[in-house]
Amino acid sequence: MAARIDATALGSGRGGDETMLRGLLAGLVATADEGEPVEVLAPDEAALPAVARRHPAVRLVPTRPLPGALHHGLRLPAALVVGRGGRPDVVLTVTHGPLASPVPVALMVQDLSFEHHPELYPPAARARLRALVPHQARRAAAVLTVSDHARHDLLVTYGLDPARVHHVPNVVAEPPLVDPADAVATRRALSARGVRGPYVLYLGNLHPRKNVPSAIRAFTAARAADPALADHRLVVAGARWWGAGEEAAAAEAPAGTVISLGPVSELEKEVLLGDARALVYVSLFEGFGLPPLEAMARGLPVVASRATSLPEVCGDAAVLVDPHDVDAIAAGLGRLLVDDDLRSRCTSRGRARAAAYSPTRTGRALRHALAQAAGRPLDRSRPQEATP
Repeated sequence: MAARIDATALGSGRGGDETMLRGLLAGLVATADEGEPVEVLAPDEAALPAVARRHPAVRLVPTRPLPGALHHGLRLPAALVVGRGGRPDVVLTVTHGPLASPVPVALMVQDLSFEHHPELYPPAARARLRALVPHQARRAAAVLTVSDHARHDLLVTYGLDPARVHHVPNVVAEPPLVDPADAVATRRALSARGVRGPYVLYLGNLHPRKNVPSAIRAFTAARAADPALADHRLVVAGARWWGAGEEAAAAEAPAGTVISLGPVSELEKEVLLGDARALVYVSLFEGFGLPPLEAMARGLPVVASRATSLPEVCGDAAVLVDPHDVDAIAAGLGRLLVDDDLRSRCTSRGRARAAAYSPTRTGRALRHALAQAAGRPLDRSRPQEATP
């Protein structure tokens, strides 16, 4: 089976799309078979994750995306009829597919938050997503998504055939080794920006559905309720997509207790995850929710939403709270920060939870889905691993 992957989002700064694509490529490499090359449409070699750049089964097709409809209407269809290996058996795309395709399309749809919370999206984005995604999902040879929750949502919301909708989980990469000298220099730079003393971390995009204002207000309440937390800060790290509200919530907190960093580098991310006392992630809607598992992989305990996919991916390894209840978030966060036994349980369970989201598991599920989309016999010798 010859597959082509539209990975032109790599290097775009689109957060979850890039992380998901890097995981898919790692999965394909981990399960690679001789004679089944994967051609990857990406801006350049540097955009590919290192594990893919080094692997002989991965072939780069240099492709720079055009804006919006020009990419899916012109560039992507053209890229499906050229390439070293000729026309592929299947193409994998993210969120949107080519407007016309000479080969079967496997469409990755990570969540349907735009259907359930349209008010959280700008009008143009909302209109585009709600018009195109259901149409393209019904036309696709296979639809892929990142959790059982998201799969069920696709089946119910769009009435899709269950045989065509596949759960292909994200990969939780092992924490990279960080040079000690680089870590010291990064801590020094972060300290100059106010990241000092014990702190709670929010890591992720700034988007209304991420519910960051509630996390800020809950942290402020927990800090006020317990003198043991009086020296704690909240660090908010992530790029803004759209929306607002974090600034107003931070302005209600005591001066200097909420530190907004904006986008952070991979090195800064590793240092922040390594030094924080807890991660707070109380999103209103997630198709998966990768930051909690990234924190767990590093031994960092987590407070997360009891909503959508997060109970599925976090299991019993996190303190789960109602994201609509600031008092409940504050209580859960306060308990996690002061209860050493609870922290220890979350840490040990979290490491095991994160380890279950391996490249091999993802690669097997992805190859199964692509084979179905291409009309190839499904490989029954590769068991589909259950959600932990």
